[in-house]
Amino acid sequence: MYKQNVFFRFGQNVWIFLIGLSLLSACRYGNTEKYTLEAESAQLVGKALKIVENEAGGGYFIRLTKSSDGVKFTGLSAASKLAIRYATEDVGTISIAVNNEPVQKVNVHSSGSFESSFLNAIIDLEIPDNAELTISMETGDVAITIDRITVGNGDLGLPPDIWNLPPLPVASGPYLPDWKEISQRYTVPEWWREAKLGAWSHWDPQSMPEQGDWYAKWMYVEGSPHYEHHLEHFGHPSEYGYKDICHNWEINQWNPNELMDLYVEMGARYFMAMGVHHDNFDCYDSKYQPWNSVNMGPKVDIVGTWEKIAREHGMRFGIGFHNTPARTWGQFMPVRYTSDRTGPMQGVPYDALQTVLDGKGKWWERMDPVDLYGPVHDKKDPLLSPFANQFMWRVDDAITKYRPDVIYFDEHAGDSQMDLGVRMGLGFLAPQLIANYYNKAVEWNDGETDVVVNLKGVGGRWNSFQNDPDLLPHVDRSLVKSTEEHIEPEIMAYPFQTESCIAVWHYKTGQEYKDAKNIINSLMENVCRNGTMLLDLTQRGRGNLDPEVVRIAKDVGAWMKVNGEAIYGSRPFEVYGEGNVRYTRRNGNVYATIFDWSNDPLILRSLHSNSATIGKISKVELIGSNLTFKFVQDDKGLTITPNQPVEPLPEITDQSLASGYRVLRITHDKGWINDDDPGTEARGGWLRCCNLGTGDFNNDITFSETPGDMWSCSFTGSGVSVIAPKEPGAGKIEIQIDGKSLATIDLSIQGKRQAQQIVYEVNGLTPGEHHLKVVNLGFGAVAIDAIVVQ
Repeated sequence: MYKQNVFFRFGQNVWIFLIGLSLLSACRYGNTEKYTLEAESAQLVGKALKIVENEAGGGYFIRLTKSSDGVKFTGLSAASKLAIRYATEDVGTISIAVNNEPVQKVNVHSSGSFESSFLNAIIDLEIPDNAELTISMETGDVAITIDRITVGNGDLGLPPDIWNLPPLPVASGPYLPDWKEISQRYTVPEWWREAKLGAWSHWDPQSMPEQGDWYAKWMYVEGSPHYEHHLEHFGHPSEYGYKDICHNWEINQWNPNELMDLYVEMGARYFMAMGVHHDNFDCYDSKYQPWNSVNMGPKVDIVGTWEKIAREHGMRFGIGFHNTPARTWGQFMPVRYTSDRTGPMQGVPYDALQTVLDGKGKWWERMDPVDLYGPVHDKKDPLLSPFANQFMWRVDDAITKYRPDVIYFDEHAGDSQMDLGVRMGLGFLAPQLIANYYNKAVEWNDGETDVVVNLKGVGGRWNSFQNDPDLLPHVDRSLVKSTEEHIEPEIMAYPFQTESCIAVWHYKTGQEYKDAKNIINSLMENVCRNGTMLLDLTQRGRGNLDPEVVRIAKDVGAWMKVNGEAIYGSRPFEVYGEGNVRYTRRNGNVYATIFDWSNDPLILRSLHSNSATIGKISKVELIGSNLTFKFVQDDKGLTITPNQPVEPLPEITDQSLASGYRVLRITHDKGWINDDDPGTEARGGWLRCCNLGTGDFNNDITFSETPGDMWSCSFTGSGVSVIAPKEPGAGKIEIQIDGKSLATIDLSIQGKRQAQQIVYEVNGLTPGEHHLKVVNLGFGAVAIDAIVVQ
């Protein structure tokens, strides 16, 4: 369609065509084709103005100042992307239309001037051949100056416009972006159930001032301690803002190898790196956020460095994303668009209102503060903001680059909670984000999901599904819920994670630390309820740890080295504990962790004879000691009497931990495999229930109301018994072993419910490993309680 007057060739793959007086240029870079049209080649619409280009000479811009002003470009070649080079002093939208198609809105923000500073708005746009394109100012749009447009395919040779990204497509795969669909397929991977303790580096530029958490917000709140500290040490936030904190963040005392050695010694089995906090600064090589640790400050890919070292140390690797729309767009950004209300700087805008024009001649030249601080906006509707879609792309960029085993969001999964006047939660974005991550994980993990998502507000004290309570059982099965610094009140049917910090989340000068005993206490309180703990050892701004933190971590590790068998890979007992005792189960044994060992006789009332879960006890051992005990099991419990005083555990400097926190290994003869033990798997609509008090083994069951649902378990032996409850209205199950159908069992009865029934038994199998499947055949709900291996 285009007729070139002059043809130049530069190298093998680059052509430049010029038409007339530089009104049109077309370039091809490899697979990227683009055509650039200057504004003066377009037709004016309405009262659009011609503004002479003072710097270019001979040309002019087009200024749109009133509703229905516009410019019309005709005869465009087919393309899929449009870039508009514009200038404005405002924040808002402009309108785009191709031929007679509906108008589309494009986000623009202030370049600092209507003429001397320009930005690019870039959108995906299907343009047919010989098309007509109109850019206009409609009702609600902002005044704007247009320099030129570029149309073509690929990235157009320009950085991404992170404020006009298209919706993130969900990666292809078995997971659909729907809570119910996700819950039918997802199972928490065994490595997570095994891990129990993770280490977290909750560390970013907000650590630099060493003044505690949320510095990037509170430094802009006049009169707050952070604001006062900032004035004293850095200057007024109109002149030295958070962007300057990021620029001046030094990490010359960060030794990631040494820290990872410590995390491993502490007993952690997975590691979480800070990807980005509410401050909106990415600690990795970010495609969609130029304000990142590779471009400025440390000029290091922190997440990438952590990932490599974590995997070298045999650790599972995770990334934390705190830049969710509600937190960042709704809570952290708007306060920055203000100024002091009193004093000598009253009314002087903080640096978030600076533009790319203000950066000329400064360290941040060509950087746009809007990409860090956001365009001016209020806190309403974070999920409908242009930031929300940008957030999705940034998460996708990181998981694609680093393939994490777990991703954490400091955010609610639903959308019914309010905090600081902002509606929290990922809401409709959550199932899209999770399906995208799980599908990518299936691809890189040879067909297995094998990854974990952490989100908050899944039931409990801060339930974010108050508007959709029917979704809760599905959401609970679709991820591992997060319960920051909050221990669940009872045993949970599905695994959860509690995030805890040894002090405050970002380092604060003079902070006090939890001791090792406190940390072990929190760990056990979580593990006994089916939880995992993610522990942050607060790093200083430059990346190192205080010596006291190192000592505490080593004490935790020394204790875990002795007592880890009660923790790693464990499952809850029928009750989580009693008094100063917390219970876990593993490999058929029961473990009792005592929080204040005193060498006095001890009564464990939950381990009484004729229990639904505990059999006849044959041995009681104190882990890490050769001490022998006298013990008696009767209907009142298990009474244990030490034969001599217990010696403290070695290599622990915290003597209250070394002496007072001890673990008993208790062997008994009812070592059944529970419905949720290692090696079991429930696919489809199976759901779990705990704390029933109905006489089932371990006080829990896995049940299904959907025909075709399958529960399976691998076992090693020559026979197996299937234990399940029978009750009125129950359905039928099919028993398969090693792929062969062996029996159909009717679980319905007349009369009262009967717990712990042997509903199927087979002996005489070839000794070795076998695979059992239980299939719901319908006609009523069915449940699985346990299996017994011979």
